[in-house]
Amino acid sequence: MLDDGVVQVEYAGDDHVYLVTVRQIPRVALPLQGPVEAGEVSGVPVELVGVAVANHVEVTLDAARGAARDAALSAFRQLYRRWEHDKGRGEPPSWPAEEIGAIPMAISDDLGTVYRRHSGRAGGHGSEFEARWSYLPVPSAQASRLTLRFAPHGGDPVEVELPLP
Repeated sequence: MLDDGVVQVEYAGDDHVYLVTVRQIPRVALPLQGPVEAGEVSGVPVELVGVAVANHVEVTLDAARGAARDAALSAFRQLYRRWEHDKGRGEPPSWPAEEIGAIPMAISDDLGTVYRRHSGRAGGHGSEFEARWSYLPVPSAQASRLTLRFAPHGGDPVEVELPLP
């Protein structure tokens, strides 16, 4: 970091130095009135627990607290410990959150903009069921509300409307 958000980047074997300007963009949480059930994976209810806007739309899903989550988490941790005990031979067990990405979801706004999944992460130690996805484009300044639609397999569609800042 040089100053005022400018970072110097150098690559081995390259005759250039790159100066990258870093901008700080606030992440604004949209007002979600508590968790909203968005579907189910492997018998565990999944909830929408957060939506935020920055240079993308960020959607966070997690498993609902309860016996089903506890049982699935215990089973996963047992598989993971077995994999660690085997000194990491073979593929590790999939994080439970990876299944959450299979719940069909669509995002749009009141201007008709359709958002596409850009990136994300699913799982990790201490967040085994948490899936956080980033969607593009950035909402237009003229858009006033965001609509998330979930179409859970075998369940009724769920729609959530949130005001945009």
